[in-house]
Amino acid sequence: MKRFVFVQMLVWAMMVMAFLVLTPVIVHGQTKPPNPRTVEFTPSPDHAAATSYTIGYFLPGATDPVQTASIGKPTPNASNVCSATINVMPLTFGIDYTAKLKTIISAGVESSWSDASNPFDRVPGPPGKPVAK
Repeated sequence: MKRFVFVQMLVWAMMVMAFLVLTPVIVHGQTKPPNPRTVEFTPSPDHAAATSYTIGYFLPGATDPVQTASIGKPTPNASNVCSATINVMPLTFGIDYTAKLKTIISAGVESSWSDASNPFDRVPGPPGKPVAK
C-alpha cells in the first residue's frame, strides 16, 4: 500500500513539473512612461563633428515628426551614453509617441532619423499639494 501511494505521489509530482516546464510564460511588455524628462542615446560615430542633436516626436507609423527640438550636444559618459533633458509638455494628451534623433553637423548637413524609441505617453500632470488653512 505504501508503495502504491509513493508511486501515485511521484506520478503526480512529475505531471506538475511537466506542466510548469511546458506552460508558456506570460511576459509583460515595458510600460509606457508618462511624460519622459530625459532621453539617453549612444552618440553618432560623427559626434566630434556634430554641432547638436535634434529630437523628433513621432506618431505611430509616421515618417515626419509632429514636433522637433534641439537637445544640444551632450557629452558622452564613461559608458559612451549621452543624456539630455527633454520637454514633452507641448505634445497633445492621450496619444502614444516615439522619439527619434538626428545628428546635426552644420546648416543643411544632418543625418537621417535614428530608430524609434520605446513608446511613451503625454498625460496631464497633477496639481500641486493643497494646503488647508
